[in-house]
Amino acid sequence: MIGKEMQDKIKQLYEKDNKSMRDISKLMHCSRNTISKYLNGAESGYHRGKEINSPKSDFIRPIITQWLKEDESAPPKQKRTRKKIYQDLLVRYEFDGSYTTVKRVVREIKGLSREVFVPRHHLPGEYCEFDFGTIYIKIAGESVKINLHGFQLTYSNDIFGYLSVRAIQEEMFESHKKSFEHFDGIAQRIRYDNLSQAVKKVLKGSKRHETESFLRFRSRFGFESEFCAVGKGNQKGDVEGCIGYIRRNFFSPMPEITSLDELDSLNQELADWCISLRAKRKTYGTDKTVGEMYLIEKEELLYRPSNVREVGRYTTGKANHYSLVPVDKVFYSVPVKYAFHEIDVLVTAREVILYIKDKEIARHFRSWEEGKQVFDPLHYLDLFRKKPYALLNSKPIIALPEVFNKFFKQSLGKGYGNVSDCIEILKLLETHSVKDISLALELAMSYSTYYAEGVKNLLNQLVTDQPVFQEITTFRRTDLNDIKVPMVCLSRYDKIIPGSGGNG
Repeated sequence: MIGKEMQDKIKQLYEKDNKSMRDISKLMHCSRNTISKYLNGAESGYHRGKEINSPKSDFIRPIITQWLKEDESAPPKQKRTRKKIYQDLLVRYEFDGSYTTVKRVVREIKGLSREVFVPRHHLPGEYCEFDFGTIYIKIAGESVKINLHGFQLTYSNDIFGYLSVRAIQEEMFESHKKSFEHFDGIAQRIRYDNLSQAVKKVLKGSKRHETESFLRFRSRFGFESEFCAVGKGNQKGDVEGCIGYIRRNFFSPMPEITSLDELDSLNQELADWCISLRAKRKTYGTDKTVGEMYLIEKEELLYRPSNVREVGRYTTGKANHYSLVPVDKVFYSVPVKYAFHEIDVLVTAREVILYIKDKEIARHFRSWEEGKQVFDPLHYLDLFRKKPYALLNSKPIIALPEVFNKFFKQSLGKGYGNVSDCIEILKLLETHSVKDISLALELAMSYSTYYAEGVKNLLNQLVTDQPVFQEITTFRRTDLNDIKVPMVCLSRYDKIIPGSGGNG
């Protein structure tokens, strides 16, 4: 085979130097037939005269084509691999060819049917993409799977990540709210998979029946939603790359925390890391940093509503005769005056907030223990006043540390205090932590102090750097406090003392 340079040399010797083919053959060390071929216009390079027969490939090609076509509608992780295709050919068709032959045929077929894409162009602030992923972190030495919420602005490539224990709708809303704060604005459209947290039913074409909670959330923040075609997660390929980038760079090596209580601090570290990337990364296809492109995009983002404090799922429930409202198979207390009322409920990622006509009447940390009753003892104060001894061994008190019930038993059972004192002590929960009050009650019992004023004074000493000393009043007849008794003049008794000069 002669290269292009040699071919040009042959033509030069023949056409310009008037050399014969015999002379050229001697100079170039090649046959006259070869010289004649290239002088007559033949192209350099190897050319196969005809296609070589491959009976084994021809036999399996239609079979593999049919199998790959069937796999197009199969779940992603249940499609046939090349190894599986080879094994099935051995068993079903007694194929005696090689695995290499099967791989080549599969590659040829997929090459013919491989989808071609058109590069997209996005305007500043036009699109953001969202996706879920999973990562592992160490909690108290054990590897635990955590959900990663990924966001990416498609114009600037600015990213944001958020971690949650559960991939539930309320956590998705919370991560969106955090991302809006991170980007300091909201993209006009957010592109999603057909995730159950947002889509109730996939309709024809691009239409979707969105869940009521998701529609309500979108309307509060003013953005539009767009969903990928079924099985076409690549239509939001930017954020899928973002998930992988965060997983490889922030979570390698695997971070470690002592408990789930530290997940919020890890989320803050992740958010700070995402901000630091603005100065380090270049926006794809440009010579500008992500930070420079973000400043352009930020001007086109929608404004964040300033009046949205909590986000979550709205529902309703009726308070029963225990003044408990059922929410997701858990029961939460409300003040007893709202028993038997219909209650509006906002379920957030971490809390359950209960309302009557837009007025907040109760707030609890969310429980995931099915059937559990979650109490706030303050909700039952009015009932304790009417039923004093209901306070002892009641579930709202039992839910508190044991020292509360022990203190009340000694106070009421032995007559050291009264119900009013116990209620005043429970009211301290409005302004002080359970831990501080528990310690004050332990101290009070050690001093045999069972009156509210005594407990308050001890609590004051515990929580105040410079304690304010208060007078402890234990006098039951408080109406006598205003009666003033004049001091007795003792000199009047001098006259009864012998030798005092009196008349006695």
